[in-house]
Amino acid sequence: MTRLAGKLRGYFAPQVPDAIRDEFVVRGAVQMQRNSRLLFLALFLTTPTGALAAAEGATWWVRFGTPAALAMFCLAGVWSLGRDMRLATSVRRSRRFVRDAAVGSSLIAVICSAWCVHSWLSAPPDERIYYPIIVALGAFSTAYCLSSARTAAVLNLLINLVPMLALLYTSGSRMDLAVAVSLSIAALFQLHMVQSHFHTVIDLLTLQRHSRELARTDPLTGLLNRRALLDHALELGSEGPVRLLLVDIDHFKTINDDHGHDKGDEVLKVVAERLARIAEIRASVARIGGEEFALVGHADDLSEALALAILAEIRTAPMPHNRQVTVSIGLADGPAADEASWRQLFNRADAALYAAKGKGRNRLEQASPLPAPTAARTAAA
Repeated sequence: MTRLAGKLRGYFAPQVPDAIRDEFVVRGAVQMQRNSRLLFLALFLTTPTGALAAAEGATWWVRFGTPAALAMFCLAGVWSLGRDMRLATSVRRSRRFVRDAAVGSSLIAVICSAWCVHSWLSAPPDERIYYPIIVALGAFSTAYCLSSARTAAVLNLLINLVPMLALLYTSGSRMDLAVAVSLSIAALFQLHMVQSHFHTVIDLLTLQRHSRELARTDPLTGLLNRRALLDHALELGSEGPVRLLLVDIDHFKTINDDHGHDKGDEVLKVVAERLARIAEIRASVARIGGEEFALVGHADDLSEALALAILAEIRTAPMPHNRQVTVSIGLADGPAADEASWRQLFNRADAALYAAKGKGRNRLEQASPLPAPTAARTAAA
């Protein structure tokens, strides 16, 4: 029973993964705005038939007041949804829109359901059967339009259909019972389609996010790639100067030649794992090509002591080919507010790395600080 309850809960109340929650809200809001305006327009065009379809014995409010109120509500919706709400650029606006859409659609459902129930009760027996059809068509259309907001779609179906189904099931008429069964099956199918749409959107957004991550991730080590590192560096550089460490595995070609490329790949994975563990949340770590890695962060987070710790960590780490591996590190500080200043910073760190290689490897070399006027001009640019 617990397992069945879990499956049912997962089907009827599935959760949106945190990683795509904001994207899901924005996508749903944008789609709902596009569809809802057409829905409001269609409902407005059908409101004059409310007076025509009302039973002769219906009250003035049921015959004319309710259709008029619905018409004004629909016109307000068409006008409101025609504005540029910039939903695609704001999660907060999208959340508010989805919430307002759920409330607004529920109010419309209440008006339509109340109209149909009163009309049913006032109509002759041979005319009653038309009102479940009227409310069902509106309910199914609205639920489809609101399928991006599962709660709103389900509420709309419940408010519209439950009162009429109750009347149909309890009327004692064989034809009313047949209509009630058909509408119930159709409503369940509509709920299934809403759920299917919900899961399809989640799967699509998850796949898109995974594709973006693959485009920004080194497939062998799982670290950032060169492009992603640049994006992180520019974002960090907008806040002020950054520090860049370039880490290169010493004599990596010899590892590949003596032990094969598979062992070489395993060595790369070990080095990547150690760098990621040492940096933790203090810096972004990337594999930028071959056996070369980079760490970018603030100077306080990437201290010289941490760079020396990297040397010791790699030097003492057990390796897949049972041989010691060492690295050389080039360190540079400077602005990275744009790609030009980033390239300058990278070249300085690369020159420091080259110097570390030239001085015997397995060491840290720091680039000379930028001259004060040059640093000021670069930061101003």
